[in-house]
Amino acid sequence: MAGETGSPKTGPRSTARGWLWLLLVCALVIAVLGGLKFFQVQQAIAFANSFPERSEAVTAVIAQPEVWQQTYRTIGELRATQNLELRTEVDGKISQISFKGGDRVKRGQLLVQLDSSEEQAQLRATQAQLKLAELDLQRYAELLQKKLVSKNDYDVAMANRDVLEANAAALTAAIAKKTLRAPFDASTSLHTLDVGQFLAANSIVSLLTGDSGNVWVDFKLPQNKLNLSIGDTVQVSGGSMAEGSRPAQVISADSRISADSRSLGFRALLPNPPAPLKPGSVVDVDVVTGVREGVFRLPASAVRKTNFGASVYVLADAEAGAAAAYRATRRQVQVGADDGSDVLVVSGLEPGERVAAIGAFKLQDGMLVNVVERQAAREQ
Repeated sequence: MAGETGSPKTGPRSTARGWLWLLLVCALVIAVLGGLKFFQVQQAIAFANSFPERSEAVTAVIAQPEVWQQTYRTIGELRATQNLELRTEVDGKISQISFKGGDRVKRGQLLVQLDSSEEQAQLRATQAQLKLAELDLQRYAELLQKKLVSKNDYDVAMANRDVLEANAAALTAAIAKKTLRAPFDASTSLHTLDVGQFLAANSIVSLLTGDSGNVWVDFKLPQNKLNLSIGDTVQVSGGSMAEGSRPAQVISADSRISADSRSLGFRALLPNPPAPLKPGSVVDVDVVTGVREGVFRLPASAVRKTNFGASVYVLADAEAGAAAAYRATRRQVQVGADDGSDVLVVSGLEPGERVAAIGAFKLQDGMLVNVVERQAAREQ
């Protein structure tokens, strides 16, 4: 229609140009933001580089090879070298008690006397008859020389004398069975005996523990630890031994391995044990099972243990211009015995290497380190 004004037409080409401009604007914004961020990162790196590299201070030890005795610890029991239960052989009533529980007695000392008055009376009567029989035998001997009696009469007199001697010996033995004496120097056990008490045969009078000054240490070793010979030395510790361990010499061993425990019993002699150690005490027995050379004794603070194994930080000289004297390198090692204060490293180190000790827990692989104290690894 004449006189109308038409609006401009929009088509696909103009729409594409609009999207292109939008993409260019976005790319420009991203580029600007990226440039700003890069500039900030560079500034942060430059700021960080303006500070010196982090370092830590530790003590260190010098790894020195040693000889390590591999030991196996087992439990031992102390036994008296002389020990018995003193028992009655016959029935009887106690007429005398000559010791108190816990006394130290001498060999041959009277301990308990059972009533033997009847046997004593019979013995006196028999001894009187024996004297008469001996006189008769002498007379018959004189008469036989003069041929005034027969040889048979002399033999009868001799037989009567011999029978009476045998009766006297039997009564003496019966009295001895009722007289209980200490068979050796010993310490007695506590008892509840009283004069007048009747004791049946085989009743315990006292437990006697010899006072020889030595004790036996009985212990067992499993069948895979049997490299122990008669004459070898073991170390006895624990119990009431406040001064540490004492050597004991192996004196005997069982003839066969136990079918129940698959172990072999040994006996060692421990001279002059400390007073608190009594027979029956339980002690620790350390047995040397082997010797290994070239191990390193380090303080426990130097060894870091995880589920992946043990490691140490070896300190090597840092590069020139570094802010510390050493640089730490984490190294896996194989450890052996550990007594709580020292750890034995059996592989992974070389002689003369410097190892971080106190403060090693602060280190990381490649970190600079200053050593504030140097100490040699203690000798075994």
